Amino acid sequence: MIRNSLKKWLLGCSLLAGVTYTVIYACSDIGDWGYYYLSNFAPEAYVDKSYSPLFYSGDMFYTGYDDDFTGRFNEDIVAEWDHYLGGTINKEKLSYLILNDSSRTTVENMYNVAFNKKKPTLSDSKIDLKNKKVKDFLEFMYYARQIDQYTTTQYDPWDANEKPVSRVSPQLIKTVETKFEQTQDAFLKNRYWFQTMKAYFYSDSKPKTITFFEKTQNSVPKNTLYYRGLSYVAGSYYKQQNYVKANYGYAVVFDKCPALRQTTAYNFHPQEQSDFNASLQLAQNTDEKTALWALLGYYADEQKAIAEIYKLNPKSEHLEYLLTRLVNKEEIRLNDDEFRTIPEYKMKINEKLNKDMVAMVDKIADESQTAKPYLWNSAAGYLNIFKGDYKRAAKLFDKAESKAPKSELSDRQFRLLKLINTISTTTKMNAKSEAALLKELKWLYLELPNVENELAYFRYYKAKEWSARYIASLYASQKNGVMAELFLRDKTYYHKPESQEAMKAFLSKSNKSEWEQMAMKLYNVTLSDIYDYQGVISAYNNKIDQAISYMEQSERSKDSLWGNPFNGKIRDCNDCDHVAYQKVKYTKLSFLQKIKEMQDKLTKGEDVYSNNLLLGNAFYNMTYYGNARAFYDDVIMAQWGNYIDEFYQPILLSTALANEYYKKAFAAATNPEQKARCMYMMAKCERNDFYSGRYHTRDTYYRQAEVSFLAWNGFQKLKSDYSNTQYYKEVIKECGYFRKYLGME
Repeated sequence: MIRNSLKKWLLGCSLLAGVTYTVIYACSDIGDWGYYYLSNFAPEAYVDKSYSPLFYSGDMFYTGYDDDFTGRFNEDIVAEWDHYLGGTINKEKLSYLILNDSSRTTVENMYNVAFNKKKPTLSDSKIDLKNKKVKDFLEFMYYARQIDQYTTTQYDPWDANEKPVSRVSPQLIKTVETKFEQTQDAFLKNRYWFQTMKAYFYSDSKPKTITFFEKTQNSVPKNTLYYRGLSYVAGSYYKQQNYVKANYGYAVVFDKCPALRQTTAYNFHPQEQSDFNASLQLAQNTDEKTALWALLGYYADEQKAIAEIYKLNPKSEHLEYLLTRLVNKEEIRLNDDEFRTIPEYKMKINEKLNKDMVAMVDKIADESQTAKPYLWNSAAGYLNIFKGDYKRAAKLFDKAESKAPKSELSDRQFRLLKLINTISTTTKMNAKSEAALLKELKWLYLELPNVENELAYFRYYKAKEWSARYIASLYASQKNGVMAELFLRDKTYYHKPESQEAMKAFLSKSNKSEWEQMAMKLYNVTLSDIYDYQGVISAYNNKIDQAISYMEQSERSKDSLWGNPFNGKIRDCNDCDHVAYQKVKYTKLSFLQKIKEMQDKLTKGEDVYSNNLLLGNAFYNMTYYGNARAFYDDVIMAQWGNYIDEFYQPILLSTALANEYYKKAFAAATNPEQKARCMYMMAKCERNDFYSGRYHTRDTYYRQAEVSFLAWNGFQKLKSDYSNTQYYKEVIKECGYFRKYLGME
């Protein structure tokens, strides 16, 4: 129903439709250009630019808001006056007098020179004030500039501190209306008529806009000024909440004045089905009826609007923008799901496809009665890909391309749609399919991103993502994990050692085919990254010799750790550790080598307490809670934020290894100070394990912690056995949790 769909839309966007020429702001779900990246079908290729604000996008309007509501006619205005004056005023000067706000004083001075015998300035003397047309121009501009000051100031009704703008005075309205009535010159008469319309609209007598229009409309030509005036009439009806007549007026302007299509579409406001039906009754011809349907289609139902307009006038250009909206909405709706297998993908597409809509577009394309059959053929071809009729799609594309106007955007559009169709027919990846796709995929994946500035609205991002997923799915179904991974990263791929080795073997190959070389260029993981990943994983498993061996083969072995990983502080402050002076700056590799050195010393029984304590610190700082998170900063693991993937939680959140070394250090301690330190470090491990188990999951991490701390065993032991140590006093000073445990806070 029109009523339900429109009211839902209006409520969702909080539409505050005002009068003509108000700034248009959008409500957006995805953000600027979001839908541009989700589409393969570019309306910009064939649809007139005047419709571009109405193309389908995440915003209410494709361009976001109407940012040229006062200047869209500037070039035409200057050109028309220049023609009228016959070049008697320099065009640059003319443009300044007409368009520049700062010229208002200049216009007044020149008017006074021409009509009130004021002495001219040096600048004024350069203009022939004896020329009648020049004097008429200055007189017109004198009054027009007075009216402009009431029409270009925007009032924000939500700003309590902003005063409403003043209105055009009755005296000024009377003056320009008299000028309209008395002027015999057709050019000037037309312009005084428009100024009178504008003056009434921005006065306290807005309803008289309608009265004046009805009295004079037959005496003025139906040119741009006429339709601009008619938009004021529609705005006046809108202000009276007479939406039937307002919508009718806006529809006429929408049809006849392309420059005002965004403004009229914004103000179009059918609240009920009865409103729209009544507006249709006012329509005096087919053009007006199609315009009403074209506007309703934007808000409510493109498919219904297309069907109605096609019955009225198959040649209507309004059909074109509605078709692109229909296609864009359908392609985005169909491609909003990820998929892992091609049968799954095609089954979902078949279930979701609006088959009635496809049948309608097919029928119109076959009948070739529209103004741009090639647009309908290309749209029908694209929709038939979703339908699974790839042969028909190919024929439609060939037919459309043979008739479509040649342009770079058009050529790219057909090339892309044909590629999508070819990929869709592919059911198995082998040498034959690779050869068929290689050239076009190199164009899509490797060439297009390097000519970004030359693309001019070409939409290829979705095709790039979709095709890679499609091809990866085929490879996965054929148990070719390496090629599937190259086309579409799977975060679980490197969880298995056999996958790590398989990818290493592929990346190390020296005789890669052209297809494999292309696939490798799509992949953001290098051989170096894999060795780094294997080294990191080995380190968390305390396989240090193996970790060093892997890390030595990685370029990332030289990556610096931000803090000293062997420091063990009472209070965890990673940022403090990162900015603190470091006598030795450890890299990933030197860190592992130092761990190895300490472990070797322990094997020999050397400095058992210190080496165990330092190793405890090292394995503590390697965890999420420590100062050496940079150790696990890599492309494959990709655990840079607060949320840790479930697969990596056992190694990145666990302090088991650290706690094991702290226990050994405690056993080797020779005095209470050393034992107190170890006991507190074990308490930190208890604390972190508690946080990891209770709060550090996707569902609970961002919730308010119910419990900040517990009476951990380390806290209890520290209090009962080591309260006389200096370290105990330092813990009280620095650890708020411990003070709370003691009841001091």
